[in-house]
Amino acid sequence: MFLDGNKRVANLVANKEMIKLGQGIIAVPVEKIGEYFTKLINYYETGDNTELKNWLYETSIDGI
Repeated sequence: MFLDGNKRVANLVANKEMIKLGQGIIAVPVEKIGEYFTKLINYYETGDNTELKNWLYETSIDGI
């Protein structure tokens, strides 16, 4: 059905859990995608999710 659905599936599962826990949804604004990828790469390279988690909370969580 998809050539590469990893991002879509990850987003769907993350939002399912967020909704289940009453935490809203994750929706990275289009104009911030580049910044998101930079933070994500930093997390992959360092294993420290603090910066990414704070950034997502400040910019990309909707409905709480």
